[in-house]
Amino acid sequence: MSLDDSTAPASVDNPGPATRGGLAGRAPLLIGLALVLIGGAFAVFALGGDDAEAGAADCVSEQVTLTTAPVMEDLVKAAVKDVNADEPCIDVKVTAGTVKDVVALLADPNAKLPEIWIPDSPTWKGQLTQAGWTGTEVAPVLAQTPVGLIGGPAASAPASWAAALDGGNLAMADPNGEGASALALLAPFAEMKKTGETAESINEKVVPVAQTYGERAVQGASGETDLSTITASSTQLVPLTEQAYLAARRGNDQLSIVAPQTGVPMLQYPLIDVNRGSKDILAQGGDLSARVARAIGRWFTSSAGIDAIAAAELRGPDGAPLPNDIGLGDARILSTVNQKTTDDTLRQWRVLAVPSSILAVVDLSGSMKTVIGDTSRIQLAVNASQVALDAFPAQARIGIWGFSKNRGADGASWEEYATLDRLDAPAADGKTHGDVVREEADALVGRVKGGTGVMDTTLAAYKYAQEKWDPAWFNSVVIFTDGASDDSSSLSLASLVEQLKSLRDPAKPVKVIIIGISQDADTGELDEIAAATGGQNYLVDDPNQILGVLAQALLNR
Repeated sequence: MSLDDSTAPASVDNPGPATRGGLAGRAPLLIGLALVLIGGAFAVFALGGDDAEAGAADCVSEQVTLTTAPVMEDLVKAAVKDVNADEPCIDVKVTAGTVKDVVALLADPNAKLPEIWIPDSPTWKGQLTQAGWTGTEVAPVLAQTPVGLIGGPAASAPASWAAALDGGNLAMADPNGEGASALALLAPFAEMKKTGETAESINEKVVPVAQTYGERAVQGASGETDLSTITASSTQLVPLTEQAYLAARRGNDQLSIVAPQTGVPMLQYPLIDVNRGSKDILAQGGDLSARVARAIGRWFTSSAGIDAIAAAELRGPDGAPLPNDIGLGDARILSTVNQKTTDDTLRQWRVLAVPSSILAVVDLSGSMKTVIGDTSRIQLAVNASQVALDAFPAQARIGIWGFSKNRGADGASWEEYATLDRLDAPAADGKTHGDVVREEADALVGRVKGGTGVMDTTLAAYKYAQEKWDPAWFNSVVIFTDGASDDSSSLSLASLVEQLKSLRDPAKPVKVIIIGISQDADTGELDEIAAATGGQNYLVDDPNQILGVLAQALLNR
């Protein structure tokens, strides 16, 4: 397959109609000469051996580097072999690598990026752009495969991808480097018109999934599920492509694949020129890597390419189901989301996945007994704490303080009920620290008394969180309160804000997040306290709002 499909230009020596009569008389001589030349040429090629090798020996080889998604490697090598048959002087170096592998090169100033790239994730464009590179699609889709959810034989299809996020069984790999997980994260945005979800409600559902992934990442795990371990009793759902499912099922016949009722996203494999070429250069054919890329793209649309795509259990550019409706069959295909949503969602994931270290400081002043609807303010705070605890994995560090006037030793406004520690840390009597935190949270309802001593408590909690600061966690103090301080012996607002600002260390950040319980919370005063540490102040009147608040707090860090 030639890199240039154009026909060779006509020779300037091609005779016109006026001279053809003169040539006719010499036809026998010319024919005889031609036969002699052809015979001589045949003898030369017969004696010279392999013509491709002979041609290659007479030219200076030009090299083009290409990195492809591993699943496409065999197909790409077949395409390159076909190109080299016609262009022996072009040396196309093919390597296999994921988006994460290529992105790792972006951080290495001495590394050389591939000139042609076939990525395996929709995140490729944003990650190139972020590193100052450009990428031009030579072919938007060489092949594609839909993404479903893999589980055991009893796996049932969730109503939507948003429901899958919210179900507690989703086992995500890193969506910044793994295409199927990226699409599982983006699919809730593609189905929003069908589900009625908002960006905010989707982020709430992402919090526990991202925090669980972050826990595994801190422990050094890749996050990818070993599909050979899925059994008939497995309850987890793993985002995976149709092609990967079919390959994995050959080694584990317990696997099944399901599609959410709203549809499935399609993972596409585009052909990208990353040689900083412009569209004008591509159109003019002046860039070697772009011309090689076009030739490879043509192979994928040839009969050989189409057959090879089908044999690899991938779908062609038309997205038609595989024969006999194996895999996901004719499941509805979701539309793609725009580039901004893709970039924003992946950036938010990176933030939400950082494990959390939270010192929860709960207002236990007498006003917290006030009833809101059918529950008291303190019960609202406790319920919100329990919802938050359910969202955090065992890796999270959680501590609990309570505060009101003269509550602690020597007249202190605060008292510690559970130290700041990992939820899975061992505690007394065979319990975990998580067990202690839940018990102490439940006991807060019976500890309400006295006035509000928020100023002294905030300063003490901030200093304590700084002492316990750890770079592996997002370190914060979360204060639940229903109003401003009424402790005349406490610090003034101005003094507290001044001290918080002086203690603030950008190298060891700790944020104060204030959650106002009820409309009576003095937002002006609380805003100033939170802002002094770069934190925020929120108002909550429903325990289920807490995940939204935590999502916003995490994203605003």
